[in-house]
Amino acid sequence: MAHAAAAAAPTASFSRSSTARQVKLDKECELRVEVGPDSSLRLRLLSGTAEIFGTEIPPGIWLNFPPRLKFAVFTWYGAAIEMEGSTETDYTADETPMISYVNVHAVLDARRHHARASPLDSELSQGPRVIVVGPTDSGKSTLSRMLLSWAAKQGWKPTFVDLDIGQGSITIPGCISATPVELPIDPVEGIPLDMPLVYFHGHVTPSANVELYKVLVKELGQVLEKQFAGNAESRAAGMVINTMGWIEGVGYEVLESNPRAAPFLSS
Repeated sequence: MAHAAAAAAPTASFSRSSTARQVKLDKECELRVEVGPDSSLRLRLLSGTAEIFGTEIPPGIWLNFPPRLKFAVFTWYGAAIEMEGSTETDYTADETPMISYVNVHAVLDARRHHARASPLDSELSQGPRVIVVGPTDSGKSTLSRMLLSWAAKQGWKPTFVDLDIGQGSITIPGCISATPVELPIDPVEGIPLDMPLVYFHGHVTPSANVELYKVLVKELGQVLEKQFAGNAESRAAGMVINTMGWIEGVGYEVLESNPRAAPFLSS
């Protein structure tokens, strides 16, 4: 699944529209969309193949996106898309990080296979534990969703750990949480909440109570470590860990302390 080609220069095609229209995407290009503030948007795949955050779009079926949602439709080999409804902006781009992302996935997949083939009492039976770090609005949640969806598509059940209490990708802001991901993540509904493990911090930034944040992260890690000890499949599939966007000053110190404080970040 790894791709070695280099990305080309970006195209400059911006619009704000409320009419039904079709968009043709060349290979390794994407359509970036921000839904309008007052109405929803419908989108469907007319031809080719395409995906949203690592999840393939079913052909011919309308998908409904709520107001203000931002997403991107990417295609490896070319596709035709139809949209109906209002967008704040939509444009195509042929410079994307997708090749780098899918190569990361290929490395992780190889590590998962190696972990599955290793003796259960060996440290090698632990699959990859990926921590995604970056400032606010740098695409951490998007990359996390892609890595999870690609893994689930190939039959793995990785655990998603969300330490970003400001956004709340699994539950609500103010919590840290974890949940297994068994299927590619729905581009509209998001992550299913079948078996989430949730700890309530009560604030949208760790700075409001740094020590509590550290304690909760450590507790979450210890519980997950116990679950992995009794589940070889989950252990081999590993984790994808999304972190907060506060990476300077005290925020950096908190982030730096997490791998040492929480067992699930130590591998």
